[in-house]
Amino acid sequence: MHRALVLTLVALFAATCFVACQKQEFETDEAAVRALVTGDPAHFTSSTAGDSNENAQMVEDTTMGKWWRVPQTHDSAASIEVQVQGDSAWVGWHQHNYGEIIHWILTSDTTAAKWTKPLQEAVQINGIFKREGSDTAAYRGWKLKRISLAYGRSETTSTVRIDSLRIHSSLRDILIGDPLAAYYHVDSLVAFTPGESLSITLYTNATDGYAWLHAFWGSAFVRLPFEDQGSGVFTGTWHAQIVPGFRFAIFDLMTKSTLMDRSASYDYNGWLLPYRIQTAR
Repeated sequence: MHRALVLTLVALFAATCFVACQKQEFETDEAAVRALVTGDPAHFTSSTAGDSNENAQMVEDTTMGKWWRVPQTHDSAASIEVQVQGDSAWVGWHQHNYGEIIHWILTSDTTAAKWTKPLQEAVQINGIFKREGSDTAAYRGWKLKRISLAYGRSETTSTVRIDSLRIHSSLRDILIGDPLAAYYHVDSLVAFTPGESLSITLYTNATDGYAWLHAFWGSAFVRLPFEDQGSGVFTGTWHAQIVPGFRFAIFDLMTKSTLMDRSASYDYNGWLLPYRIQTAR
């Protein structure tokens, strides 16, 4: 759920309205909604075929060295829950990612050692569909209307947790407490103005952890560290991208031992926020 996930989503978003114009026959509403989810890799995916070190511009702690996640594999098919009630349908999309995290840790001013750890993540995204046509319409009239944040966590060991996220500026004050219950209209996501200065606070249970913001400037992947304020609170400042368009930001939390203890397991929690950059209206 990292760099290549974002690239995949961004590339596909512009082309997404994917073939809903072609009428298909489905015996049930659940089957029609499930087909829409399966055929919509722009909103429902955690494929991470790329490397988070590619085209990267990262700010690193001098005691930490350099780390990144390698290309990941995932389940051959996602698990999709569909609950239909009247003209509304709730979807829970679940998938697992598998790969490695690489850390070149500094052992002196001039030497470093390469550590490799396996990672396994569980990812969930929720969506809400509405019926806007008859049973004879394409996909029995169902359309995706709202999407949640994506939520990811490590599976082998999972102790860290983001409890809430606050994004504050002179124009807005956003507080998200549950990423899977925070729904946004697919055609009117959270929007920031070009270059907007955003103060971000992560409230977590990680009293001994690291936190980062992952985003993009053009094709360049950017990873910026949050400052640890103690008691599980991490803060940072982010200037929104200049060019209007569809974007994603990933808020990444780990235990310090994930990177600094060679024998410790990968221990991670992450939220992915879809948003737009657009001029003020």
